[in-house]
Amino acid sequence: MLQVKPDFFMYVGVAGLLISLFFFLFFIYRRIRWLIHKIKKKAASSPKLVASLRNLLLILMMTSVSGMVLFMGFFFRAYQAFTYEQLVAEVITQESKEPNTSLVTLLQYSSDVPPSSDEFLIKGDQWMLEGDILKWDNWLNFLGLHTRYRLTRLRGRYIQAEDEKKKETTLFSLVKDENHPLWRYLYKKSYRLPFVSTVYGNASYQVSGKDKHFLIYVSTSGFVVREKPPKKEDVIS
Repeated sequence: MLQVKPDFFMYVGVAGLLISLFFFLFFIYRRIRWLIHKIKKKAASSPKLVASLRNLLLILMMTSVSGMVLFMGFFFRAYQAFTYEQLVAEVITQESKEPNTSLVTLLQYSSDVPPSSDEFLIKGDQWMLEGDILKWDNWLNFLGLHTRYRLTRLRGRYIQAEDEKKKETTLFSLVKDENHPLWRYLYKKSYRLPFVSTVYGNASYQVSGKDKHFLIYVSTSGFVVREKPPKKEDVIS
């Protein structure tokens, strides 16, 4: 699939504008030089009106096209920045022999370490993944700085509130230190920090108890859950 590279459009647009500026300055320079020679009553070739208008029109057209290309680069850059989704985890649910219980396999992705895989027995109608979100100011997203996150808990969830009160619940921690000093500080002082838009907790949940496969992404607004479509051979079988 062809991917649009915003930086390419931006570089081409800037280069075109610089070349247009050079030709425009050269155009002005030649007219000023002719005017000086005329004032001093020196012999100088007179610029032709039609040729001058043609050159000026070409410079304006080049400037316009370069400006449009530059604008397209900014547009594509903004679109990619604010629609970017980073894959952070996968959740695979399977039927369990125990009533109202699902076997949940959680795969977590990190750029620093290889993916980790853990299995949990989750009670409830749904699984729920919780975490912390640090959202940067929008202009930093535009420059390519992505949302920071931390997955903290995996739990079971009942659809009915009464079931949450009466039935057995399950909760698992995904981090060694839930009260991490850095995140504790960010929650308390994020409104004072430069370049930080907000820090908050985020949770996403989906159905469990069935053989399903979900992909969890982090976007500029938090966690996003998408069900992974089955492979063609699985559908045929």
